[in-house]
Amino acid sequence: MKLDKESLKLALVFKGSIVKRLYVGIIVLTLITCLLIYLHNHNAAYQKLNMTVSGALPGYMGAALGLLLVFRNTTAYDKWWEARKEIGALVNTARNLAITLNGLLPFNTPERKEVSNLLIAFIFNMKAHLRDEVDTSSLNNILQTDRIVIENAQHKPVVIANIMTQKIENVWQRKLISDIQQSLLIEKIHSLIDILGKCERIKNTPIPMAYMHLLKFLINMYVIILPFSLVHEIGWLCVPLVILLYYILMSIVLTAEEIEEPFGYDRNDLQMDKIALNVKNNIEEIVMHD
Repeated sequence: MKLDKESLKLALVFKGSIVKRLYVGIIVLTLITCLLIYLHNHNAAYQKLNMTVSGALPGYMGAALGLLLVFRNTTAYDKWWEARKEIGALVNTARNLAITLNGLLPFNTPERKEVSNLLIAFIFNMKAHLRDEVDTSSLNNILQTDRIVIENAQHKPVVIANIMTQKIENVWQRKLISDIQQSLLIEKIHSLIDILGKCERIKNTPIPMAYMHLLKFLINMYVIILPFSLVHEIGWLCVPLVILLYYILMSIVLTAEEIEEPFGYDRNDLQMDKIALNVKNNIEEIVMHD
C-alpha cells in the first residue's frame, strides 16, 4: 500500500510539527520510563517496595480518558462545522444581494456599483476582523468620503453595512425603488450582520482553559502510571509503547485545539482567502459586467 504523502503531512503537521511541540514531553516521559525499568530490574530496594500496580487501574483511566477525548474532539469539530455553515451562508447571502442589486437598481444609478464595492469590502473586512487584522486593499474602489469613515472605524464590517444601508435609503428617497424593494435589500444587509455576529460568537467562545489543562494533566498521569502495570510483563518495550500512546493522545488534543479556531491560516482552517476571492469574482461578474 502506497503511503499518501499529503495524509502523512496532515498527520504530522498542524500549527507546526507535532513532534516539535511534543518533544519535551516525549523526552521527559522517556527518561521517567527508562528510570522505572532500570530500578525495577537492578535496584533491590525498589524491588522490595513492589510498586507494580494492577492493570485494571490504567484500564479504568483509559476508559475515562477516552470519553473525555471524544467529548473534546466533538466540541471542537462542532465549532468548526458551525463556522463552515455560517461562511457558506455568507457566500449565499452576498451573491443574493448582488443579484438583487443588479435586478432592482437602475443600470445608471451610481449606488449600484457603490454598494457592490462596499459588499466586496464587507467580505474582506469581515475576514480580516475574524483574524484580528486590518484590510485596506478592498477599499481601493470605495468613494473617498466613505473610505475615510471606514478606515477610522473600530468595527469596519458594521460601518460598511451601515453605509450600504444609507445608500439604499438614498435610492429609495429618489423613488427609484419601491418600499418592498428597499425592504428586501436592507433585509439582506441585515442578514450579513447576523452572520458576522454568529462568526464572532464562534471566534470569541473558546473551550475553557481549565478543561484543556485538566485533559492534558490526565493524559500525562495516564502515560506515567501505565509503565508500573506493564514493566513486569514487557520490560523495555514499555518505552516505545508509552511514547506511542502519548503521541496519539496528545495529537488528538492538539488537533482539537487547531480546528476550534477555524478562521485562521492553519492547514485545517477554513480557506477564508479563497472563499473571499471567489465571492468577489462572483459579485463583479453579476453587477459590474458593464
